[in-house]
Amino acid sequence: MLVSRLVCLYLTTTTTTSAFAVKSTFSSSTKHLVNNKLSRAGFEVAGGGISTTTCRTMSSSSASNAGISDIGENGITEKDAKQDDESLQSWRSKIEISIAKSRKVRGGNYVQIATIDPATNEPRCRTVVFRGFQDIPPESSAKRIVCDHKSCIMKMITDTRSNKVAETTSNGSNNGAAEMVWWFSKSSEQYRIRGNLIFVGGGQFEFDQDPFMKKARKEQWGNLSDMAREQFFWTDPGIDYSGESTVPTGGRDENGKVVPVPDTFLLMLLLPKHVDYLRLGDNFRQIDELSSSSEGEEWSQNRVNP
Repeated sequence: MLVSRLVCLYLTTTTTTSAFAVKSTFSSSTKHLVNNKLSRAGFEVAGGGISTTTCRTMSSSSASNAGISDIGENGITEKDAKQDDESLQSWRSKIEISIAKSRKVRGGNYVQIATIDPATNEPRCRTVVFRGFQDIPPESSAKRIVCDHKSCIMKMITDTRSNKVAETTSNGSNNGAAEMVWWFSKSSEQYRIRGNLIFVGGGQFEFDQDPFMKKARKEQWGNLSDMAREQFFWTDPGIDYSGESTVPTGGRDENGKVVPVPDTFLLMLLLPKHVDYLRLGDNFRQIDELSSSSEGEEWSQNRVNP
């Protein structure tokens, strides 16, 4: 305990790379333990004292001066680093751990979805709620994408009247191309997930009549909070405000039962094909890509420079 306190005292109070001498009041055995401890931490022991060789200090004058590595200073664990040194994990395995670490973080399941407005060729971005990975059984007509024997299809919801629907389904919309950005503040990790959006509901989309997809949409409607259900009965978004909308309270009828799924409610699924992962704690970056071959689709991993 004494040794640990001496090391911590040195690391938190030293701002130069000048020699640090162990006080003579300590026994020689204590000096030896401190020297060994600091040597393992990256300091060079010389003579009776200790001098630093790679000590880096960060100014605390302004948080705005922080660099990329400073943002993620506490995001890496020894276990994470060891795993990545030995072999590359798939993004699906990584994000499962990231989600578990952030489960108690308020807003930890908020993600950003970017699309392109085909009319102006300009980007559009908004925040939505990630609602889990959607399993697709083999008997469904919808596409299945798996990694590590788990579904990779990312589930969200939206309103059929929202701009993101028109931007990804209208003529010239580039087949639903979109990118998600998910930042995990707890572990200082970022995932940029590129793929295609598909929608279920409203009677106008490819998989609206698929029995499994219809069931998944209905289940998601029932799982929403009362306040969230009310939003799908609001007046059309984006037009001039004309007062509060008249909606079924909580999306329920007079008996308190959840009302049937309205046509405005859509299941929104992101089918990923390219994932750019960055861990700021040690500036580790990895690219996962989905490629097709005669044997089917397969994910590959490649470590790249941050």
